[in-house]
Amino acid sequence: MQMWIKLLTQWFLLSTAECGSHSLEFLSTGRVQPEDQPQFEQLAVFDGVPISYCNSWTKREELKPTLESNNLPERCDEANYNIIDSVHVIPALINSTVYVIQRRCGCIRSANGIVSAFDAWAVNGMDFISFDPESQRWISQSPSAVPVRQQWNNNNDRNFAFKHFLREQCPLLIQGMKLRATHQNTELHIFAKPIADTDQALLRCHVTSTDKSVSSVHLIGDGAFKANWISVTGPIPSEDGFVILRLTAGISLSQSSNTYGCRVQTGGHNITVFWDGNTLDGKNLLNMLTVHWKILTSILGFVCIILVITGISCGTIFLLKCVKKKSRPPARVDPELNEQFTRLGQSVTSPDLQSVIFSFTRGREGEREWDRWEMSVIPGQEDIYDPEYFAHLINGAYR
Repeated sequence: MQMWIKLLTQWFLLSTAECGSHSLEFLSTGRVQPEDQPQFEQLAVFDGVPISYCNSWTKREELKPTLESNNLPERCDEANYNIIDSVHVIPALINSTVYVIQRRCGCIRSANGIVSAFDAWAVNGMDFISFDPESQRWISQSPSAVPVRQQWNNNNDRNFAFKHFLREQCPLLIQGMKLRATHQNTELHIFAKPIADTDQALLRCHVTSTDKSVSSVHLIGDGAFKANWISVTGPIPSEDGFVILRLTAGISLSQSSNTYGCRVQTGGHNITVFWDGNTLDGKNLLNMLTVHWKILTSILGFVCIILVITGISCGTIFLLKCVKKKSRPPARVDPELNEQFTRLGQSVTSPDLQSVIFSFTRGREGEREWDRWEMSVIPGQEDIYDPEYFAHLINGAYR
Protein backbone atom coordinates (compact mmCIF):
# COMPACT_ATOMS: atom_id res chain seq x y z
CA MET A 1 0.00 0.00 0.00
CA GLN A 2 3.04 2.34 -0.19
CA MET A 3 2.03 3.60 -3.59
CA TRP A 4 -1.43 4.53 -2.30
CA ILE A 5 0.10 6.42 0.62
CA LYS A 6 2.43 8.33 -1.70
CA LEU A 7 -0.46 9.31 -3.96
CA LEU A 8 -2.61 10.38 -1.03
CA THR A 9 0.25 12.43 0.41
CA GLN A 10 0.83 14.06 -2.95
CA TRP A 11 -2.84 14.93 -3.19
CA PHE A 12 -2.89 16.56 0.25
CA LEU A 13 0.23 18.59 -0.52
CA LEU A 14 -1.08 19.84 -3.82
CA SER A 15 -4.58 20.59 -2.54
CA THR A 16 -3.42 22.55 0.51
CA ALA A 17 -0.11 24.11 -0.58
CA GLU A 18 -1.37 25.92 -3.69
CA CYS A 19 -4.28 28.30 -3.54
CA GLY A 20 -6.95 27.37 -6.10
CA SER A 21 -5.80 23.79 -6.69
CA HIS A 22 -8.50 21.09 -6.69
CA SER A 23 -8.69 17.32 -6.86
CA LEU A 24 -11.24 14.80 -8.03
CA GLU A 25 -10.92 11.09 -7.40
CA PHE A 26 -13.12 8.02 -7.86
CA LEU A 27 -12.82 5.18 -5.34
CA SER A 28 -14.21 2.00 -6.90
CA THR A 29 -14.56 -1.38 -5.17
CA GLY A 30 -15.56 -4.80 -6.47
CA ARG A 31 -16.45 -7.51 -3.92
CA VAL A 32 -16.85 -11.19 -4.67
CA GLN A 33 -19.07 -13.30 -2.44
CA PRO A 34 -19.11 -17.12 -2.70
CA GLU A 35 -21.93 -18.34 -4.90
CA ASP A 36 -23.07 -14.77 -5.55
CA GLN A 37 -22.70 -12.09 -8.23
CA PRO A 38 -19.85 -9.54 -7.83
CA GLN A 39 -20.92 -6.27 -6.30
CA PHE A 40 -19.71 -2.82 -7.35
CA GLU A 41 -19.74 0.51 -5.53
CA GLN A 42 -18.02 3.84 -6.14
CA LEU A 43 -17.49 7.03 -4.14
CA ALA A 44 -16.58 10.31 -5.86
CA VAL A 45 -14.54 12.71 -3.73
CA PHE A 46 -13.88 16.38 -4.54
CA ASP A 47 -11.21 18.22 -2.53
CA GLY A 48 -11.44 15.50 0.09
CA VAL A 49 -15.22 15.81 0.44
CA PRO A 50 -17.50 12.97 -0.75
CA ILE A 51 -19.85 14.31 -3.40
CA SER A 52 -21.49 11.24 -5.02
CA TYR A 53 -22.16 7.53 -4.52
CA CYS A 54 -23.01 4.84 -7.07
CA ASN A 55 -23.42 1.04 -6.94
CA SER A 56 -24.18 -1.93 -9.19
CA TRP A 57 -27.87 -2.01 -8.24
CA THR A 58 -28.97 1.33 -9.72
CA LYS A 59 -25.79 2.47 -11.53
CA ARG A 60 -27.01 6.02 -10.89
CA GLU A 61 -25.01 8.72 -9.17
CA GLU A 62 -26.47 9.80 -5.83
CA LEU A 63 -25.24 13.34 -5.23
CA LYS A 64 -24.39 14.49 -1.71
CA PRO A 65 -25.90 17.70 -0.25
CA THR A 66 -22.39 19.12 0.15
CA LEU A 67 -22.26 19.61 -3.63
CA GLU A 68 -23.65 22.92 -4.84
CA SER A 69 -22.92 22.56 -8.57
CA ASN A 70 -21.41 19.86 -10.77
CA ASN A 71 -21.31 18.34 -14.24
CA LEU A 72 -20.92 14.70 -13.18
CA PRO A 73 -22.48 12.06 -15.44
CA GLU A 74 -25.77 10.70 -14.17
CA ARG A 75 -24.65 7.09 -14.37
CA CYS A 76 -21.54 5.03 -13.53
CA ASP A 77 -21.97 2.21 -16.08
CA GLU A 78 -18.43 2.42 -17.45
CA ALA A 79 -16.78 2.29 -14.02
CA ASN A 80 -19.05 -0.60 -13.07
CA TYR A 81 -18.08 -2.53 -16.22
CA ASN A 82 -14.33 -2.03 -15.67
CA ILE A 83 -14.47 -3.38 -12.11
CA ILE A 84 -16.80 -6.32 -12.78
CA ASP A 85 -14.77 -7.35 -15.85
CA SER A 86 -11.57 -7.26 -13.77
CA VAL A 87 -13.19 -9.44 -11.12
CA HIS A 88 -13.53 -12.18 -13.76
CA VAL A 89 -10.24 -11.61 -15.62
CA ILE A 90 -7.66 -11.10 -12.87
CA PRO A 91 -8.26 -14.38 -10.93
CA ALA A 92 -7.90 -16.39 -14.13
CA LEU A 93 -4.63 -14.68 -15.05
CA ILE A 94 -2.96 -14.93 -11.62
CA ASN A 95 -4.44 -18.38 -10.84
CA SER A 96 -5.58 -17.24 -7.41
CA THR A 97 -8.82 -16.44 -5.60
CA VAL A 98 -9.80 -12.77 -5.55
CA TYR A 99 -12.14 -11.38 -2.91
CA VAL A 100 -11.78 -7.61 -3.31
CA ILE A 101 -10.57 -5.39 -6.15
CA GLN A 102 -10.03 -1.68 -5.48
CA ARG A 103 -9.35 1.12 -7.95
CA ARG A 104 -8.40 4.72 -7.20
CA CYS A 105 -8.28 7.02 -10.20
CA GLY A 106 -8.60 10.76 -10.76
CA CYS A 107 -6.69 13.95 -11.26
CA ILE A 108 -5.31 17.02 -9.49
CA ARG A 109 -5.51 20.42 -11.19
CA SER A 110 -3.24 23.11 -9.79
CA ALA A 111 -3.97 26.82 -9.78
CA ASN A 112 -1.73 27.38 -12.82
CA GLY A 113 -3.55 24.68 -14.82
CA ILE A 114 -1.07 21.81 -14.45
CA VAL A 115 -2.84 18.45 -14.33
CA SER A 116 -1.50 15.29 -12.72
CA ALA A 117 -3.44 12.04 -13.08
CA PHE A 118 -3.34 8.69 -11.31
CA ASP A 119 -4.92 5.26 -11.70
CA ALA A 120 -3.91 2.53 -9.21
CA TRP A 121 -5.38 -0.88 -8.50
CA ALA A 122 -5.19 -3.23 -5.50
CA VAL A 123 -6.16 -6.89 -5.15
CA ASN A 124 -7.12 -8.38 -1.79
CA GLY A 125 -5.84 -5.23 -0.08
CA MET A 126 -2.36 -5.34 -1.65
CA ASP A 127 -0.83 -3.01 -4.27
CA PHE A 128 -1.25 -4.76 -7.63
CA ILE A 129 -0.91 -2.61 -10.77
CA SER A 130 -0.93 1.06 -11.86
CA PHE A 131 -1.48 3.00 -15.12
CA ASP A 132 0.75 5.70 -16.55
CA PRO A 133 -1.46 8.03 -18.65
CA GLU A 134 1.50 9.61 -20.45
CA SER A 135 2.89 6.37 -21.89
CA GLN A 136 -0.43 4.51 -21.75
CA ARG A 137 1.38 1.60 -20.19
CA TRP A 138 0.64 -0.51 -17.12
CA ILE A 139 3.23 -1.00 -14.37
CA SER A 140 3.05 -4.08 -12.16
CA GLN A 141 3.36 -3.43 -8.41
CA SER A 142 3.43 -7.13 -7.54
CA PRO A 143 5.04 -10.19 -9.17
CA SER A 144 1.61 -11.78 -9.52
CA ALA A 145 0.49 -8.81 -11.66
CA VAL A 146 2.93 -9.57 -14.51
CA PRO A 147 0.47 -11.63 -16.62
CA VAL A 148 -2.22 -8.96 -16.10
CA ARG A 149 0.20 -6.22 -17.16
CA GLN A 150 1.10 -8.09 -20.33
CA GLN A 151 -2.52 -8.56 -21.34
CA TRP A 152 -3.66 -5.03 -20.46
CA ASN A 153 -0.76 -3.42 -22.32
CA ASN A 154 -2.00 -5.12 -25.49
CA ASN A 155 -5.44 -3.46 -25.18
CA ASN A 156 -4.61 -0.15 -26.86
CA ASP A 157 -8.21 1.06 -27.24
CA ARG A 158 -8.93 0.61 -23.53
CA ASN A 159 -5.69 2.31 -22.54
CA PHE A 160 -6.39 5.29 -24.78
CA ALA A 161 -9.84 5.66 -23.19
CA PHE A 162 -8.30 5.62 -19.71
CA LYS A 163 -5.80 8.31 -20.74
CA HIS A 164 -8.53 10.47 -22.27
CA PHE A 165 -10.64 10.31 -19.11
CA LEU A 166 -7.74 11.11 -16.77
CA ARG A 167 -6.12 13.86 -18.84
CA GLU A 168 -9.14 15.45 -20.51
CA GLN A 169 -12.47 14.63 -18.89
CA CYS A 170 -11.38 14.70 -15.25
CA PRO A 171 -10.01 18.31 -15.37
CA LEU A 172 -13.24 19.43 -17.11
CA LEU A 173 -15.32 17.85 -14.33
CA ILE A 174 -13.28 19.76 -11.74
CA GLN A 175 -14.09 23.09 -13.43
CA GLY A 176 -17.79 22.54 -12.87
CA MET A 177 -17.49 21.54 -9.22
CA LYS A 178 -18.42 23.80 -6.32
CA LEU A 179 -19.01 22.85 -2.71
CA ARG A 180 -21.49 24.49 -0.39
CA ALA A 181 -20.03 26.83 2.16
CA THR A 182 -19.98 25.02 5.49
CA HIS A 183 -19.29 26.27 8.98
CA GLN A 184 -16.14 24.79 10.45
CA ASN A 185 -17.23 22.52 13.27
CA THR A 186 -15.09 20.42 15.60
CA GLU A 187 -16.46 18.13 18.30
CA LEU A 188 -14.40 16.42 20.99
CA HIS A 189 -15.77 13.65 23.22
CA ILE A 190 -13.87 11.81 25.94
CA PHE A 191 -15.02 8.60 27.64
CA ALA A 192 -13.61 5.33 28.97
CA LYS A 193 -14.23 1.61 28.68
CA PRO A 194 -13.37 -0.67 31.61
CA ILE A 195 -11.17 -3.74 31.12
CA ALA A 196 -12.90 -6.75 32.68
CA ASP A 197 -11.54 -8.16 35.96
CA THR A 198 -8.93 -5.39 36.34
CA ASP A 199 -8.66 -1.85 37.67
CA GLN A 200 -7.59 -0.70 34.19
CA ALA A 201 -9.60 1.15 31.55
CA LEU A 202 -9.26 2.39 27.97
CA LEU A 203 -9.61 6.17 27.83
CA ARG A 204 -10.73 7.43 24.42
CA CYS A 205 -10.78 10.90 22.92
CA HIS A 206 -12.92 11.01 19.77
CA VAL A 207 -12.65 14.00 17.44
CA THR A 208 -14.86 14.78 14.44
CA SER A 209 -14.24 17.98 12.49
CA THR A 210 -14.98 19.67 9.18
CA ASP A 211 -11.83 21.73 9.68
CA LYS A 212 -9.09 20.20 7.55
CA SER A 213 -6.43 21.93 9.63
CA VAL A 214 -7.17 19.57 12.53
CA SER A 215 -4.36 17.03 12.51
CA SER A 216 -3.58 16.00 16.09
CA VAL A 217 -5.10 15.35 19.51
CA HIS A 218 -3.19 15.27 22.80
CA LEU A 219 -3.75 13.76 26.25
CA ILE A 220 -3.42 16.32 29.05
CA GLY A 221 -3.89 16.45 32.84
CA ASP A 222 -1.73 15.13 35.66
CA GLY A 223 -2.65 11.57 34.67
CA ALA A 224 -1.21 11.99 31.16
CA PHE A 225 2.30 11.21 32.42
CA LYS A 226 1.06 8.10 34.28
CA ALA A 227 -0.81 6.51 31.37
CA ASN A 228 0.32 2.99 30.55
CA TRP A 229 0.39 3.76 26.81
CA ILE A 230 -1.06 6.23 24.29
CA SER A 231 -2.08 5.60 20.67
CA VAL A 232 -3.42 8.10 18.10
CA THR A 233 -5.10 7.24 14.79
CA GLY A 234 -6.13 9.66 12.06
CA PRO A 235 -6.99 12.02 10.66
CA ILE A 236 -9.21 9.78 8.56
CA PRO A 237 -11.77 11.28 6.13
CA SER A 238 -15.37 10.14 6.57
CA GLU A 239 -18.13 10.00 3.98
CA ASP A 240 -19.85 13.12 5.36
CA GLY A 241 -16.96 15.51 4.85
CA PHE A 242 -15.60 15.13 8.38
CA VAL A 243 -12.17 14.08 9.46
CA ILE A 244 -11.91 11.70 12.39
CA LEU A 245 -9.14 11.44 14.97
CA ARG A 246 -9.04 9.06 17.90
CA LEU A 247 -6.71 8.91 20.89
CA THR A 248 -6.69 5.81 23.08
CA ALA A 249 -4.77 5.51 26.36
CA GLY A 250 -4.47 2.79 28.98
CA ILE A 251 -5.12 4.21 32.46
CA SER A 252 -5.49 2.88 36.01
CA LEU A 253 -8.81 3.46 37.79
CA SER A 254 -7.20 2.92 41.20
CA GLN A 255 -5.51 6.31 40.80
CA SER A 256 -8.85 8.13 40.95
CA SER A 257 -7.21 11.41 41.98
CA ASN A 258 -5.63 11.79 38.54
CA THR A 259 -7.27 14.03 35.97
CA TYR A 260 -7.41 13.25 32.27
CA GLY A 261 -8.28 15.51 29.39
CA CYS A 262 -7.89 15.85 25.63
CA ARG A 263 -6.90 18.89 23.62
CA VAL A 264 -7.37 19.51 19.89
CA GLN A 265 -5.74 22.41 18.06
CA THR A 266 -7.77 23.84 15.19
CA GLY A 267 -6.92 26.65 12.82
CA GLY A 268 -8.35 29.31 15.11
CA HIS A 269 -8.36 28.00 18.67
CA ASN A 270 -7.87 25.05 20.99
CA ILE A 271 -10.63 22.75 22.26
CA THR A 272 -10.10 21.06 25.63
CA VAL A 273 -12.39 18.56 27.36
CA PHE A 274 -11.70 16.78 30.67
CA TRP A 275 -12.96 13.30 31.48
CA ASP A 276 -15.86 13.21 33.97
CA GLY A 277 -15.36 9.54 34.84
CA ASN A 278 -18.15 8.27 32.59
CA THR A 279 -18.34 5.54 29.98
CA LEU A 280 -19.89 6.07 26.57
CA ASP A 281 -23.34 5.08 27.93
CA GLY A 282 -23.08 7.46 30.92
CA LYS A 283 -22.02 5.07 33.69
CA ASN A 284 -19.51 6.56 36.13
CA LEU A 285 -16.51 4.26 36.44
CA LEU A 286 -15.04 6.06 39.44
CA ASN A 287 -18.24 5.69 41.50
CA MET A 288 -18.50 2.04 40.50
CA LEU A 289 -14.88 1.52 41.59
CA THR A 290 -15.61 3.17 44.98
CA VAL A 291 -18.63 0.94 45.60
CA HIS A 292 -16.70 -2.16 44.60
CA TRP A 293 -13.82 -1.14 46.85
CA LYS A 294 -16.16 -0.67 49.83
CA ILE A 295 -17.71 -4.07 49.26
CA LEU A 296 -14.28 -5.65 48.91
CA THR A 297 -13.08 -3.90 52.10
CA SER A 298 -16.13 -5.16 54.02
CA ILE A 299 -15.55 -8.70 52.82
CA LEU A 300 -11.85 -8.54 53.69
CA GLY A 301 -12.69 -7.13 57.16
CA PHE A 302 -15.17 -9.92 57.82
CA VAL A 303 -12.66 -12.54 56.66
CA CYS A 304 -9.98 -11.03 58.92
CA ILE A 305 -12.31 -11.16 61.95
CA ILE A 306 -13.10 -14.81 61.26
CA LEU A 307 -9.40 -15.59 60.91
CA VAL A 308 -8.58 -13.82 64.19
CA ILE A 309 -11.35 -15.65 66.08
CA THR A 310 -10.24 -18.95 64.58
CA GLY A 311 -6.63 -18.24 65.51
CA ILE A 312 -7.52 -17.38 69.10
CA SER A 313 -9.67 -20.50 69.43
CA CYS A 314 -6.98 -22.76 68.01
CA GLY A 315 -4.37 -21.13 70.27
CA THR A 316 -6.52 -21.61 73.36
CA ILE A 317 -7.17 -25.26 72.54
CA PHE A 318 -3.46 -25.80 71.93
CA LEU A 319 -2.50 -24.20 75.26
CA LEU A 320 -5.08 -26.28 77.14
CA LYS A 321 -3.70 -29.44 75.61
CA CYS A 322 -0.16 -28.43 76.55
CA VAL A 323 -1.19 -27.68 80.17
CA LYS A 324 -3.03 -30.99 80.42
CA LYS A 325 0.01 -32.87 79.13
CA LYS A 326 2.32 -31.13 81.63
CA SER A 327 0.00 -31.72 84.66
CA ARG A 328 1.36 -34.52 86.88
CA PRO A 329 -1.10 -37.05 88.27
CA PRO A 330 -1.42 -37.20 92.05
CA ALA A 331 1.01 -39.55 93.81
CA ARG A 332 -0.27 -42.96 94.84
CA VAL A 333 0.14 -44.14 98.48
CA ASP A 334 1.70 -47.50 99.08
CA PRO A 335 -0.97 -49.88 100.50
CA GLU A 336 1.30 -51.11 103.31
CA LEU A 337 2.17 -47.55 104.30
CA ASN A 338 -1.50 -46.66 104.23
CA GLU A 339 -2.30 -49.60 106.54
CA GLN A 340 0.45 -48.56 108.98
CA PHE A 341 -0.90 -45.03 109.13
CA THR A 342 -4.39 -46.44 109.72
CA ARG A 343 -3.24 -48.45 112.70
CA LEU A 344 -1.25 -45.51 113.96
CA GLY A 345 -4.25 -43.25 113.72
CA GLN A 346 -6.39 -45.74 115.63
CA SER A 347 -3.84 -46.07 118.41
CA VAL A 348 -3.37 -42.33 118.87
CA THR A 349 -5.84 -40.62 121.14
CA SER A 350 -4.53 -37.11 120.67
CA PRO A 351 -6.73 -35.12 118.26
CA ASP A 352 -3.80 -32.92 117.19
CA LEU A 353 -1.64 -35.86 116.23
CA GLN A 354 -4.50 -37.50 114.40
CA SER A 355 -5.03 -34.23 112.48
CA VAL A 356 -1.39 -34.26 111.39
CA ILE A 357 -1.64 -37.90 110.27
CA PHE A 358 -4.88 -37.18 108.37
CA SER A 359 -3.43 -34.11 106.68
CA PHE A 360 -0.34 -36.02 105.55
CA THR A 361 -2.41 -38.91 104.26
CA ARG A 362 -4.82 -36.56 102.41
CA GLY A 363 -2.00 -34.66 100.74
CA ARG A 364 -0.48 -37.88 99.40
CA GLU A 365 -3.60 -39.75 98.46
CA GLY A 366 -5.99 -37.11 97.18
CA GLU A 367 -9.69 -36.76 97.81
CA ARG A 368 -10.58 -40.36 97.02
CA GLU A 369 -8.01 -41.86 99.44
CA TRP A 370 -8.99 -39.33 102.08
CA ASP A 371 -12.64 -40.41 101.95
CA ARG A 372 -11.64 -44.04 102.28
CA TRP A 373 -9.32 -43.18 105.23
CA GLU A 374 -12.12 -41.29 106.95
CA MET A 375 -14.53 -44.22 106.57
CA SER A 376 -12.00 -46.60 108.15
CA VAL A 377 -10.81 -44.39 111.03
CA ILE A 378 -13.84 -42.49 112.29
CA PRO A 379 -15.96 -45.56 113.20
CA GLY A 380 -13.26 -46.59 115.72
CA GLN A 381 -13.09 -43.14 117.29
CA GLU A 382 -16.78 -42.25 117.54
CA ASP A 383 -16.45 -41.18 121.12
CA ILE A 384 -13.84 -38.56 120.12
CA TYR A 385 -16.23 -36.94 117.67
CA ASP A 386 -19.33 -37.31 119.89
CA PRO A 387 -20.66 -33.82 120.79
CA GLU A 388 -21.55 -34.96 124.32
CA TYR A 389 -17.99 -36.22 124.78
CA PHE A 390 -16.57 -32.81 123.90
CA ALA A 391 -19.09 -31.13 126.16
CA HIS A 392 -18.07 -33.37 129.04
CA LEU A 393 -14.39 -32.51 128.48
CA ILE A 394 -15.07 -28.81 128.35
CA ASN A 395 -17.19 -28.83 131.55
CA GLY A 396 -14.61 -30.95 133.39
CA ALA A 397 -11.87 -28.60 132.40
CA TYR A 398 -13.63 -25.60 133.86
CA ARG A 399 -14.60 -27.39 136.96
